[in-house]
Amino acid sequence: MGFLTPNASGELEVIKTFALQQLAQIRTTVVGLNDEQAHATPTASALNLTGLLLHAGEVGVHWSARAASAPHPLKVPEDLPEDLQKVEYLLERLLKDSRSLSDTLVFFDRCVQVTEANLDAVSDLSAAVPVPPAPWIPKEITHWEARWCLMHLCTEIARHAGHADIIRETLDGKGSFELNDLADAETA
Repeated sequence: MGFLTPNASGELEVIKTFALQQLAQIRTTVVGLNDEQAHATPTASALNLTGLLLHAGEVGVHWSARAASAPHPLKVPEDLPEDLQKVEYLLERLLKDSRSLSDTLVFFDRCVQVTEANLDAVSDLSAAVPVPPAPWIPKEITHWEARWCLMHLCTEIARHAGHADIIRETLDGKGSFELNDLADAETA
């Protein structure tokens, strides 16, 4: 896996490639860390790497499922693992999650698999996605295009991948180029 997002053709394939690349990049930020380091909050924020992985995984599942379900309301597939059926993706809760780094990665990797399957199931980028009830969404917005949901997914994960990069650099000085090399060596 290289640092540069692979080339793709067609709007949906480009969006899918960027989403999956950002998920891969956030995963590299924990290569070689132990549980204590992965749960550490070494910056001025309350963010930690395990919380960011859990959140990014849930965001991927949630927004890709909405786009795949469009124009129908979100429905959770029956074969989805139980821990993914009630995606809450509240970052504050996930930052306090005490599961081990290895358990976090198992959950994250499962989220990536579900996200990829959801992305493969998107059939119409222009399909209307019903807006979920949330206090931060203006009342006049009733739907988004599936395209908007997928771009939001990419943006949200990229934002948190940047947070994770800063946390990792603060922990031990390792940056994304070096971490990609380490991740590649692990899988070789």
